Amino acid sequence: MKRCFSILAMMVLLCFARGANVSGNEDNINPSDEIYGNWAIEMPSGATGWLTLKKVDGVPQGELWTVGGGKKLLDLAVVDGSGCSFKRMIRVGAPEYVGGPPTGERLKIHHEGKLLEDRLVIKYSLPGGAVNGYEGKRIERLPTRPNLDLLKFGKPVTLFNGTDLKGWKPVNSEQKNGWEALDGVLRNTTPKTDFSQYSRFGNLQTTTDFTDFNLKIDFKVPQGGNSGIYLRGLYEIQVVDRDSRMQGIQGVGSVFGRISASKNSGKAGGEWNTYDITLVDRHVTVVLNDEKVIDNQPIEGCTNGALQPFDDLPGPIYLQGDHTSVAYRNIVLTPIISTDLDDSKIAVMETAFNKRADASSFEDARKAGYNAIQMHSGMPAGKRIKKIDPSFNLELATDAKVIERWKEESLKHQVKVISLCAGSLNKCEIWGADRELAMRIAKQTIDACEELGVEVMLFPFFGPSKFQTGDETISGVADFMTELLPYAKSKKVVIGIEAPVTTKRVVELLSRLDFPEHLKIYYDTGNLYPLEDIYESISMYGRQHFCQVHIKPCEAAVVGDGKIDLAKLAAALDEAQYDGWLVYEAGKGGKEPVRNRKKIQKIDSLRARLKVTE
Repeated sequence: MKRCFSILAMMVLLCFARGANVSGNEDNINPSDEIYGNWAIEMPSGATGWLTLKKVDGVPQGELWTVGGGKKLLDLAVVDGSGCSFKRMIRVGAPEYVGGPPTGERLKIHHEGKLLEDRLVIKYSLPGGAVNGYEGKRIERLPTRPNLDLLKFGKPVTLFNGTDLKGWKPVNSEQKNGWEALDGVLRNTTPKTDFSQYSRFGNLQTTTDFTDFNLKIDFKVPQGGNSGIYLRGLYEIQVVDRDSRMQGIQGVGSVFGRISASKNSGKAGGEWNTYDITLVDRHVTVVLNDEKVIDNQPIEGCTNGALQPFDDLPGPIYLQGDHTSVAYRNIVLTPIISTDLDDSKIAVMETAFNKRADASSFEDARKAGYNAIQMHSGMPAGKRIKKIDPSFNLELATDAKVIERWKEESLKHQVKVISLCAGSLNKCEIWGADRELAMRIAKQTIDACEELGVEVMLFPFFGPSKFQTGDETISGVADFMTELLPYAKSKKVVIGIEAPVTTKRVVELLSRLDFPEHLKIYYDTGNLYPLEDIYESISMYGRQHFCQVHIKPCEAAVVGDGKIDLAKLAAALDEAQYDGWLVYEAGKGGKEPVRNRKKIQKIDSLRARLKVTE
């Protein structure tokens, strides 16, 4: 599967490799956690390597990605979080031919690693006493899943003109070039018929580098044939026939060694297949013969044979020629010129996963495709609590480890906390007997906001404290807020008030307090749809008074399904010049957060179209 290297490059590659981003039961992998993490290594010779160090159940583990897959480090030890040692079984003898694999008996070679500021320096000694040393650079975490509806494409570029190899060059000029252009087809001719990774025949790459793009390309391999298409010179999309013995994570439609195709949509050997591939923000979508087999999935790390180790650099399209014969045609690349990801503010409320103040919600949000979350500040233990004990304190306020755990999970999964909801206030009559308890919960939630760097605390108003009717209830809320607001202002936290009846009722409360800058409305379209014209309210009050907009399935008013008109909602948000977060709020769990994220993303798409029209 892999390209050939020089003698030194291959020897180094066998000693260093880059690991996939961790998953499963792992901890202590955050970028701030000293030597643990993923490292890209660039050797003076130009070879590449990928190394991962992690903890699994508290035990250090490591892996080097080399030709043929990741190899576990032997006798790994981590010292003081800034040093490590391990052993690797490698061959160090001279290769049989230039660019071929090292020969000789496998030797157990000792390695020493040391963290020096932002560099990982590793040294090892070869038989005879020669010491080699190389440096690693920490690999950045994967971005959140992009919204493909917001992509903007540039002008398509034809990479193969059908008549010659203009725009292409050999990856390794020392290898034989079996590539030629004939009758509109880019062919690689080689007598090699096995799947071994070394060959005297070479690979081919574009002379231009690319970052994010859509690539359309046809391929044909003989029965039992094997090749690959490298995106940015980093990620190999597998090229084999449907009956290949490598079907699975190595099979047609797969990202080699990283992501399995969801189905085998390949054709028999000797038939033409068509790939339609979109790569953006290290996430890939693969359509094989009009069947989507990978759907906007993150690529955890480079595949073996990558041209360079850094995920953040552009790279060429390169085609494998060091395996069997293969043919390509109709190669068209369309660059992605904008993702509008900075303008996309779609978050999820923790209750969508049926959880409250639970650190595992960050992982749930990431898996569902969200890059931001609204967390719950906590409730007393137990189910169906009707009354909160007056002595109750939030765990966020009494256990410092809770906040630290949230910070770790937020960083690990790259999910930002945009607000805290003090949901336990729904159990309190804030202007009556529960005033002291409610004030304590509110202030503890604000303190947690400050610790987490969160700007908004949501104050729900259902249950005993809803101010639906009468002057007494709204006056009680106004009096409570008069006491709480100076504290929120001192912590630089905005209080977002839920509208329990109509927006006008909340605006009346704001007017009694002279519209304080640290008191806003969080607007729930699902709750208010039956009570008022939500499009009119958003247009009228959204720009001045809203801090968040919440969207959820609410009986028949499911987002995008009938009663709530997404086009009208998008137009109202645009008219209000609302630039805050759209927060999905529900409590069914399962696949609902994913399905409704896609619906909410349509709002952004519709707003983008409105801007183009304007």
